[in-house]
Amino acid sequence: MGRIASLFPWAGGLFISAIFVDSLRFKFFGHPTPEHIFRTLREWSGISLFYPAGPWIIGLGELGSSLLLIGLPVLLLLTNKRALIAPSQFFGALIAIGIMSGAIFFHLFTPLGIETPVEWSGDTPTQFSAALFYSACVSWLFALVILIMHRGRLGALTNTFEKQASEG
Repeated sequence: MGRIASLFPWAGGLFISAIFVDSLRFKFFGHPTPEHIFRTLREWSGISLFYPAGPWIIGLGELGSSLLLIGLPVLLLLTNKRALIAPSQFFGALIAIGIMSGAIFFHLFTPLGIETPVEWSGDTPTQFSAALFYSACVSWLFALVILIMHRGRLGALTNTFEKQASEG
């Protein structure tokens, strides 16, 4: 069971990264769904930063999280620096849980709602789905599990760095 459980940060990180990386094409290339989401939040909150900057800010956060969850750990695995994998995944999961906490909050407590447009005819949404909300919830849970699983290793790494600093 321990060996299978040790694969969860990789599997959970891969799921979160797949969601995040897939969404980048929508956020970075002007798809109407993120535009609708962030314009709705701008109108609701009165904060002009939500759109047009919101999709870019969140997209860059998602990209950073993905790199820390999967990209950097693969490099560390290939270079035999395994002790740094857990901290990388921990910080990637921390970013993911922050982004997904915001997403869940905005879906539940603003006019955005759980169902968002997924198909468009010109500027008019023609089909709605709760898939974004559900993927945010699953990503949030996976990030939480990764944080819990790596919390002990992060402390051990910190102790190692403190010991090396006091010796050097």
